[in-house]
Parts: sequence; structure tokens; C-alpha cells
Amino acid sequence: MKVLTALAFGVMASAQSGHWEGKIQIPGHEVLVAVDLAKDRAGSWIGAMSVLQSTSVDVPLAEIRIQGPEVRFKANLPELASFAGALAADGNSISGSVNNSLGDAPFALSRAGEPKVNLPAPSSALSKDFAGTWQGSIEIQGQELRVLVKLGAAPDGRAVATLVSVDQGNLEIPATTVIIAEKRLELEVRALSGTYQGTLEANGRIAGEWSQGPIRSPLVLKRVAAEEAKQ
Repeated sequence: MKVLTALAFGVMASAQSGHWEGKIQIPGHEVLVAVDLAKDRAGSWIGAMSVLQSTSVDVPLAEIRIQGPEVRFKANLPELASFAGALAADGNSISGSVNNSLGDAPFALSRAGEPKVNLPAPSSALSKDFAGTWQGSIEIQGQELRVLVKLGAAPDGRAVATLVSVDQGNLEIPATTVIIAEKRLELEVRALSGTYQGTLEANGRIAGEWSQGPIRSPLVLKRVAAEEAKQ
């Protein structure tokens, strides 16, 4: 899948632009992270975040808000996390707090170079053949996990997808990119470093494979009514 970098868009300079590295301080544990922030040619903020030594790599940032020294953004890691911080007076660090369903934790970032925002390829338009809720299961390390894939359309008609891990507390993980080409479906899920490639068959099911690092698992998806989905 093609990847675009912020540099290709002609990044505009700004005090918060840069490659930042640091940590989230969870009680008894440090989570190492890297954040890239930049402006595109149109002047809009773009960004991506990685949790080091995890499957969350180059996860696009959402709802980026930068006003004065204030820095705010959200990222699915894979659970949605909200960051609120401030740029230090010397411009070399950002600190603040991050919030998710488990509570708040402090974070601190230090400037570590120029930004390199790896943007995902844009999603394609939704096809009615794929719209709806699909259900299947994957096998990971001998354990079978039920998965729902919800496919719909954004206001501009582009396809959006959400994966639901039924056996992990119905954890919802948005797909980064959805590509539909005739009977082919491709999903990229950067929060998990995962991809899915499948083909819509004559029997109405999507037969394909889920890949996540070294893991390869067949994943056959069957369309189900939303109210019938096993959650």
C-alpha cells in the first residue's frame, strides 16, 4: 500500500512541527512513544504517533488542535486516547496529560528532529456490495477470537471500517484505510500493524487472510444483521 510523507506535501514550519520522542508515565510502567507533527501545503495540521515496542505504528492523529503553546490531539492506540499538553517556552519539549477509559497519565515529549509524517493512502468509495456488518473469527496462538467488521461510508462517500474484537470486551478499532476494488477488500489497521485482504465470493461471503506481524490467519466474513451480531 502506498505511503505518502509530509515532506512530499511541502511541510510548513511551525514551533510545534517536528519529530518528538518521550514517554507516558503509567504507575509502575513507562510507555515509550514517538509523535510527528507538521503542516501540509494547505496549512492544515497532520500527524502520526507510534507506541514503541508495540503494534501501534504510524497511527494517524485526529482532531489536532494547536493554539498558542496548546497542543491537543487524539489517537487510536488501539483504544482512543486524548492528549492535551503545552509547548515549553524554549520550544524543545511538550508535556501534559493523556486520557483514556482507564484514566489520566502524564506524558512528556522532547524534540528529536524534523517531522516525517507517514500518511496512509486515502480510502476508496464504499460499494454497496460490502456495506454492512460482517462476522468471522481468527486464530491467534491457538485461541479463536470472534471479529466483527462494520463497513459504512463517511459523509464524502469514502469507505470507513471498524473492527470489533468481541472476545476482548468488544474493543472497537477503526481501520486506517479501506480499499475496495470490484470484489476485493483491503483493510489497513495501523493501531495493530494489521492488514486484511479478501474477495467477495458468489456465496456472499468474503474469504481472505488477516495478517498481523508474523501472524497469518484465514478470516472468512459472513454478512449479518447488526442486531444479530454476536457481541
